[in-house]
Amino acid sequence: MKKIILAVLLIIMVFALFNIRQLLYIPAIGNISGAENEKITIGNDVYEKTHDAPVSRSDKGKYVGTVSNGKIKMRVYETPETDYIYAMWEWEGAVYKCVK
Repeated sequence: MKKIILAVLLIIMVFALFNIRQLLYIPAIGNISGAENEKITIGNDVYEKTHDAPVSRSDKGKYVGTVSNGKIKMRVYETPETDYIYAMWEWEGAVYKCVK
């Protein structure tokens, strides 16, 4: 019985550690705009969704933060190309390019 309780507690702890950012309130670093969520604004930088990019989901790197429009939240990741970011919501994602 002790082993079962220990296993359940261990599973709960692992789950909590993987979702620590969800458990803590982390403010959004930017905003999402557009009818199809095609623009992300982070500070002074504006990113537009692109389908013609040299990077893809497999290139996502370090987690940067979340962006929100009040209804949905997207997780933003760095990419090897500095002008691009990768944003994910639920299980979907898209590449966004910085417009200057």
